[in-house]
Amino acid sequence: MDIFQTSISALVRTTAVIVDDEPVFQDLIASLLQARFPAIKVHGKAGTVQGGSDLVKEHRPEILFLDVEIGSMNGFDLLKRIGTATPLVVFVTAHEGYAVKAIKFNALDFLVKPFDVEEFDGAVNKALSRLEGNERQSAIPALLGSVVSDRQIALPDARGLTVLHLDDILHCTSDDAYTNVHTRTEKKPVLVTRPLSLFDDYLSDKGFVRVHQSHLVNHKHIKRYIRGEGGEVVLSDNTNLPVSRRMKAQLMEILDRI
Repeated sequence: MDIFQTSISALVRTTAVIVDDEPVFQDLIASLLQARFPAIKVHGKAGTVQGGSDLVKEHRPEILFLDVEIGSMNGFDLLKRIGTATPLVVFVTAHEGYAVKAIKFNALDFLVKPFDVEEFDGAVNKALSRLEGNERQSAIPALLGSVVSDRQIALPDARGLTVLHLDDILHCTSDDAYTNVHTRTEKKPVLVTRPLSLFDDYLSDKGFVRVHQSHLVNHKHIKRYIRGEGGEVVLSDNTNLPVSRRMKAQLMEILDRI
């Protein structure tokens, strides 16, 4: 056990609940906590959304180890049921798809099965550090917002959250470590404290195409392509954006399918 882990565990008396529909992973997480983080007390394990939500409401744990896919339901269904009982969530999932992208987008912790001990320690130590800093309260609302549906996204901005339908997003433009999201519904771009690369990762399978290092475009709003070394795209609001030579081929492939 390393010094950092020992110091965190010794200082924090923490409670946890484990919700996973695979008993082997319930037992694995409980065993790892007992062996490596003995200051964390597991109040219970569940294999269903209903059972898990009941445990969380009863014990109000500080950390919830939550599977993304739980039978025919998912972990987000559980989060919607627990109301004001808002633990810090460490997701455990075998699905590196839409759900994991949502989790990454909102900077929450997750473990992808099968995970190793080092990954487990890292996730738990990060969770404990966040609890010490009282940072858990804003995490669940942001996550739930991002998964309102497969065609909606919640953008964390200076005012809180702006929920947008993906069809209303025209393009996203990089601004160093920030991203300006241009829409047909908001008067001003929504400034988000996330890099454009995360938008690209989250939206690339939802009709968005990277046309330039600084620009991600909703292909539904491309009105015209102007030829050139890389060329330009003209959007439905008459915005002109450059197309890089490196990304031109990908754009042409998408436009050919429209």
